[in-house]
Amino acid sequence: GPCTECSCSSGKEADKDTSNTKKKENGDRSFIPKIFFGTRTHKQISQITRELKRTAYSSVPMTILSSRDYTCIHPVVSSSGSNRNEMCVELLEGKHGKSCLYYHGVHKVSEHHALQSAHRMYQAWDIEDLVSLGKKLRACAYFAARELMVGADIVFCPYNYLLDPQIRESVSI
Repeated sequence: GPCTECSCSSGKEADKDTSNTKKKENGDRSFIPKIFFGTRTHKQISQITRELKRTAYSSVPMTILSSRDYTCIHPVVSSSGSNRNEMCVELLEGKHGKSCLYYHGVHKVSEHHALQSAHRMYQAWDIEDLVSLGKKLRACAYFAARELMVGADIVFCPYNYLLDPQIRESVSI
C-alpha cells in the first residue's frame, strides 16, 4: 500500500509543499527526501516509467531530466545536427534577433500537471509524453522537465546527471 510519508499516502496533492517538507500535526516541518533514480540510458528511463505506471505509486509527482536531443521541440533546433545546445542558448540569449517562443511557454506544462494533480488525474509519464504535451501546448519540454523538478518526489535521469559535478550544478541537484 501507499506509504505515509509522501503525497501518495492520501491521494491528495494539497498536503504537498513544493519545498519537500510536510507539516506535522504540531506545526513543525519534517524533511521529505526527493528520490533521484539514475539509469544508464534514456531507454531505461522509459522502461522504468512504464513500470511505474503499473503501480500504486503512478500518481506520485515525478519528472524526467534528459538532453535536448530527446526533448527539444523547436523545429529549427531539433532538426539541426550536433549543435542543439549552442543553438538553444543563442535563442535564449536573443542572438540574431530571434527568441525561443517555446521557452516562454514552459509554465503551461507545469500548469497542466498541476491541474491534472488537482483533479486526481495525474499519472506517471514518459519523455515521449512530455514532448507530445510540449508540442500540443507549444511549450519547451526540456525546460518544463526542470521546472517540474521543484514539485517532484521522484526525478528520473541518466546517471551522469548525478555523477558529473557540472551537470549537477546546472540542474540544481
